Amino acid sequence: MNELLNDIDKRLPYQESDEYLDSLIDSATEHAITHHAHSHSKWRVTMIKLSAAAVTLLAVGIGITLLNGHTAQPVPMDGQGPLDEFLNTLSDEEAAQLQYYEIEEIPEY
Repeated sequence: MNELLNDIDKRLPYQESDEYLDSLIDSATEHAITHHAHSHSKWRVTMIKLSAAAVTLLAVGIGITLLNGHTAQPVPMDGQGPLDEFLNTLSDEEAAQLQYYEIEEIPEY
């Protein structure tokens, strides 16, 4: 564009020196580098925090599962659980009123 303006003998009302342009380019480059590094460090910190939170939640979940597993009552194997005790106390009339009281035989495969 300067060549075009020189050809027609016209100049812009202002003109920057080469030193000013060099310093402007240098400062813009430095700003871009620091901004880029800063944004990456923010991203890393965020990812580290999210990862730590996920690991903490996983550890708490596993701990709760393990603690609840040890406090569970064992199922009686002799066939005398709470449901069996309740059904044995019912009279025939009361048992007839229960829905699904009679269980059909389960076929063997």
